[in-house]
Amino acid sequence: MAQETLTTSPRFSRETAQCMGPYKVCADPELYMSAVEFSDLPEMVRLLNINMDVYNGSALFGYPFLESQGREKIQKAHEHIEATGINTHWAMRQSPTGPLIGWAHLHFDHFDSKHPQPVHPVSQKPLVIADIGYWLSPEHTGKGLAARVGRFLVEEIAFKDMNCDIVRAVSYVENWPSRKVAERAGMKLELEKISILIPKLGVMRDVCCYASHKDEATRHLVKENYDY
Repeated sequence: MAQETLTTSPRFSRETAQCMGPYKVCADPELYMSAVEFSDLPEMVRLLNINMDVYNGSALFGYPFLESQGREKIQKAHEHIEATGINTHWAMRQSPTGPLIGWAHLHFDHFDSKHPQPVHPVSQKPLVIADIGYWLSPEHTGKGLAARVGRFLVEEIAFKDMNCDIVRAVSYVENWPSRKVAERAGMKLELEKISILIPKLGVMRDVCCYASHKDEATRHLVKENYDY
């Protein structure tokens, strides 16, 4: 009887992973994006506890924001790199190795029999679709930094580096600062309002969705199922 061969999933190295950065987003003011590190944890916790802005504007963050919660988010970001060889979480920085002043992430949409993967209306090629999110320290808001990161994330990372076809961003309907970031990043309003459950609040909230399409032929494809 032949000995059974055990197979394991490949583990990717951070040294060779894609999209690690640092990316230079703009020169004036200087702004960079690079992979989040555990060394970013103290500053992340400090910034997210300055006030409740990120908590109030996000479906995912708690307040007060705990070190254990930050460590878990960074750990998951590192595990995604190891599992896929692609980085999808970045710290915003004012120099290539400077302290974290904000966070940006990208999540690829996953599909199943209930939610089949959309295809291009002409080529019938399966579409790569992602959602982005971002937050910025209240010490750095009002300078247009988040919008610059949003545009760079969509145009340079999602479309060029990750070959996405559609990129979306979801905001609470009343969260105009977040919506303005999406608009200034070049995204267009795709869905004006849908009510979804926000688990951390235990209530339904109205959200809207903005989107950028690499090909205008996919513009009619509107996402309607959202959950957190």
